[in-house]
Amino acid sequence: MSDSPEDLLSGGNTWDRLAGGIPFRQTVWLRSWWQQFGDAERAFFMVARDESGDCRGLLPLERTEGDFRRLQTLAAGNVCTDHVSILVRPEDREEVATAFAKHLIQCSADRKHGWDQIDFDGTIAGDPAMEVLARSLVADDVPTNIHSRMHLWFNRCEATWEDLLATRSRKYRNRVRGLLRKLDESDGELFVRDAGAPEEVHMGLMKLIELHQKRWQDVGEPGTYADDRMVRFVTDATVEMSKRGRLVLPQLIYKGEVIATELHYIGDDGRQYCYSTGVNHAYPDLKPGIMLNSHMFREAHRLGRAGIDYMRGDETYKGRLHSRPIPLLEIAVFAKHARGQMRMAQDRATQLLKVQWRRMKDLPQDQPLTLDEAFAEEHRDFLPDQTITQNFVEETPACVSAALDTTVEEADDLSDSPVIYSIRDYQRADDFSHEPSN
Repeated sequence: MSDSPEDLLSGGNTWDRLAGGIPFRQTVWLRSWWQQFGDAERAFFMVARDESGDCRGLLPLERTEGDFRRLQTLAAGNVCTDHVSILVRPEDREEVATAFAKHLIQCSADRKHGWDQIDFDGTIAGDPAMEVLARSLVADDVPTNIHSRMHLWFNRCEATWEDLLATRSRKYRNRVRGLLRKLDESDGELFVRDAGAPEEVHMGLMKLIELHQKRWQDVGEPGTYADDRMVRFVTDATVEMSKRGRLVLPQLIYKGEVIATELHYIGDDGRQYCYSTGVNHAYPDLKPGIMLNSHMFREAHRLGRAGIDYMRGDETYKGRLHSRPIPLLEIAVFAKHARGQMRMAQDRATQLLKVQWRRMKDLPQDQPLTLDEAFAEEHRDFLPDQTITQNFVEETPACVSAALDTTVEEADDLSDSPVIYSIRDYQRADDFSHEPSN
């Protein structure tokens, strides 16, 4: 157990080489979060070292505020941090994850390091390191419940943009080509620019937050960025990503006004992660959200990305983009001692109440999953490739790509007003999707 979490987070090279190239496991994200929300008194960082003292694995947890016997993953809840897992190299995965499981079992009744419940929020179905941890706990009869209520969505790039379009239906091809032609042939009235340069990041991000918050507030919710600490945290992380050349902050401009914008982080794994969006819905004929989505996916092909990860939340636009849904897991682990068993009973009662409440509100229900279902091999084809360490730092140019020359036929519905979920629809405590609409 580490007694100096700040030192671990400040040691970027040591930490980040175990993060598999995923931005939300790296210090650029977690250190920025820690500076706004972290508390060394609540830190529960597990570190695996080899005989030489080198760090070979990390499992950063924290004690829940106001409930020190309940552990949770860092940057959980409103932050919507996805791809939560043990930080470890693939070749050390089995040994480190098994060791962490054993240590958690042994220390559960300890006066200093004891715990009753652990909540893992944001693990992706099929994650191999978390599978080893979960199976090790279950093998020692540690009660472990796995649920899923929403998905992460991934759109994989093909060799070329045209190769991608060839895999889609004729209707999809026509609608996307029609939107992109409108963009490419607008003679400067409608265009995309990247506000991701360090000197532009702050203004670009403030515009995204403005549009994003308006959409939430229009449906009576406070919105992701209602907390000033959240704004500071995301701003710090975004500025740092810009300095590293790992940021794309595209803005769709129409007659001098930003009508859609997105926040993308570029992972060392070659993926483009779309964390947050903002859309001005005063221009429904232009379909600004779908237009910018389509442009960014085309650009991802041009730049040789592995694909775009749209992260958690079952917003309708993600399905319209033909993204692949992957279950987002909520894993609750209960200690074997009496307090842990009481927690488990309380959790079951709470889940039953939620089932009734969601049924009355006609909201999505939690789906219980077995270990085999949660970590099925079929999900692994869509997980980030943690063996890739190439330098994906190409800049997305401000100019738009060349026009496509295809006749547009009657397209299907491209409404920019998909289902809007309430914050309560995503909650376990204060958990909700960071994307109400696009």
